[in-house]
Formats: sequence, structure tokens, C-alpha cells
Amino acid sequence: MVLVSVGAFANTCNDFSTYVCAQSTPNTVRIIGQGPTGSSIGTTGGFISGNSFGVTMTGNGSAADIIIIAAFSGPIGGTVNGTSFTSLSSFPEGGVINSQLNGGAYIDTLKALGVVGSNFTCASCSYGFVDLHSALGQGQTLNVSVSGLPAGTAIYGLALNQVCKGDVCSWKITNITPNSEAGFTGGSPVPEPGTLGLLGTGLVGLAGVVRRRLKG
Repeated sequence: MVLVSVGAFANTCNDFSTYVCAQSTPNTVRIIGQGPTGSSIGTTGGFISGNSFGVTMTGNGSAADIIIIAAFSGPIGGTVNGTSFTSLSSFPEGGVINSQLNGGAYIDTLKALGVVGSNFTCASCSYGFVDLHSALGQGQTLNVSVSGLPAGTAIYGLALNQVCKGDVCSWKITNITPNSEAGFTGGSPVPEPGTLGLLGTGLVGLAGVVRRRLKG
């Protein structure tokens, strides 16, 4: 069964550090891991079990620069592309962690994948960002290396582009990542229904073999 919270479908952009959100920020940035989490974050392909992940955009989108933002269940740790995270006081995407710090897509995923216990709240969570200073072209995938990320780290990508209004242009965040297409490290992914069915079939078959051997 795929466990997806209500907040997994509509994220919003919040200004942070020196970065400002555009008036409209479509959820079109995707984090590509090594498989699905089966939960709210990284539902179909965001489980990061290796030493890298990919960043891509749907709808022929492109970015002059990609910024990685991350949520940690404890202290900030690890690097992306060899760069440590700069600390933030809150997470720059709305719809990831609720205002009471005891629910939302991030905590739902931490619990579903067994990273934290059922009574966990985000009172001790940390947040950070890394500016990759790397462009992403249409139809391309940007490969990002990771090292030392703690289990339970959620990874999101933000697209930075120049936005012009009349003769005035400024750099703004134009595209963000939805929960279902974000990345997540550590824990045990929730098995897909088909996998559970195969597991059940296998156990039934094994039980039959054992019975036949006992009768023999």
C-alpha cells in the first residue's frame, strides 16, 4: 500500500535567505533516486540509497541554477556536491511540515519508513540549503553527489531563473518540488501492493513445501 498524506500534492514556495519566490511556482522539479519510498515523500522514485541523485524538470522546464533544500530529523549533516548545508530557521516549502511540527508529509514519511518512532515531533528538526551553481537544461538530468547524509533526510530542488517585468529583471525561484517527487534517505521503503502479493504467494508456497516434507 502506498502511504501518501494530503499535503503530498500541493507545495508552496516561501522566501528564504536572499532568495525570493516568483508569483507562480509550479511543482515541476523532480528528484530521482534509486527507487520508490512508497510514502508521502519520494513516492515513486525518490528513495536515495546510493551516493548520488538526479534533478530534472517536467514540462520542458529549465533553470539557470538549482538550489537544494533539505530537512533533517536531527542536526544538519552531510554534503551535496562536496558542499555543506547552510542552516535555515524553517523549511522553505509549505506543505512539508505542518505548523504544529507533529505531522505533515515529512513526519509521515519518517514514521512510515521506520526512521523515527510513533511519538516523534519535529521540535528537533533542522533545515538547510546548498546552492549548486549549476544550470539545468530542458530535458536534461543534473547528477548530484551526496556524502554523509543522515537517515531521514528529505531533499527538494528549487529552480532559479531571471524573471522580468517590463525593463526590470531579478533572480527568483520559479519552480519547486512536490512532496511525491522529492528525495529521501534511509529507512525501509513501504512495499508496493504487488510486492506484498508476491511475498504472500511465496510464503504460502513455502508452507506447502514444508507440509509435504513433514508428511513424507
